[in-house]
Amino acid sequence: MKRILLAFAVLAVLAPIAVAQADVVQEFSFQLKDVKKDGRFTVVFTSRSYDTSGGIPPDLKENYLRLPKPAVLAKEIRNKKYYCNAARLIKDLQANPRPGKFANRVKNLKPFIKLLKKANLASDRKALANAETCDRSHVGQGTVQVDARPLFSELIPGEFFMFFGKGSISGAVGSLQIVGMTDEDSAIVKGLPVTVRETRVPVALNFVNDPTPDGKFGYKLVLPTGPIAGINVSFAEVTAVNNGLTIVKKKTTCTKRKRGKCVKRKVKTKKTFWFKRPVCPPSGKLNFQAFYGYDDPTPDITKDAELPCPSFR
Repeated sequence: MKRILLAFAVLAVLAPIAVAQADVVQEFSFQLKDVKKDGRFTVVFTSRSYDTSGGIPPDLKENYLRLPKPAVLAKEIRNKKYYCNAARLIKDLQANPRPGKFANRVKNLKPFIKLLKKANLASDRKALANAETCDRSHVGQGTVQVDARPLFSELIPGEFFMFFGKGSISGAVGSLQIVGMTDEDSAIVKGLPVTVRETRVPVALNFVNDPTPDGKFGYKLVLPTGPIAGINVSFAEVTAVNNGLTIVKKKTTCTKRKRGKCVKRKVKTKKTFWFKRPVCPPSGKLNFQAFYGYDDPTPDITKDAELPCPSFR
């Protein structure tokens, strides 16, 4: 404990110096792939963050991404049927420990669901309901390199899984519920204290409808800032692959009756992707923007990116 307190004391002394000398670089990109004619697509997001001097990057005070208008969430997904609670999922998985890698349990929730179905406690029934919802609303996964200096000199590899969820801040129309953890297969992680190795963190990224006057952007994806698991960290590298959700609804109608009974039925299937397809502007490019806000004297950073409109034909 004394060593940890000493490390934080050293950080408090060095932080102002690091900020004063900082030349922060923020890079990000979006890619759309696996574009289907029915409107489905996969989003690949990557980002890098570092200080050109090699020092500790200053803490972010505000961070968000702006998405092209009018890409909006379909009303069908804004339903409690798809509202995963990441914090509850982590808590329930840890309350029912099993051998093997924790990330694999999050990636494939079906064995956990099967286990809970055999239980009779009220708490297990609530855990089951949330686990089934998270399984239904799993949208993607990714990897991250965490900079936790000065506590740890090397970047800490991590991985995370994304689920759709209810908005957790004012004005949010939904969220990405993140279950993050260290990469247990990494040699670096294996050399860390057990409390760090077994860190599992819930994070919420909120979709807020905040259209800009120029008509370029609609949703703002608000990213959390501040300490994670009690420690100020920065994310040196992030790669996220979001496959999205396809909601399938079936409607059955009777097409033939005999003696008051239906003897022939027709089933109509409707598929809805979780995001409505973005309309391509005259420029033929979709615009994205990222904002990184810092305390003085580090200046705020606004970065823009664009990519060719996908062809859904």
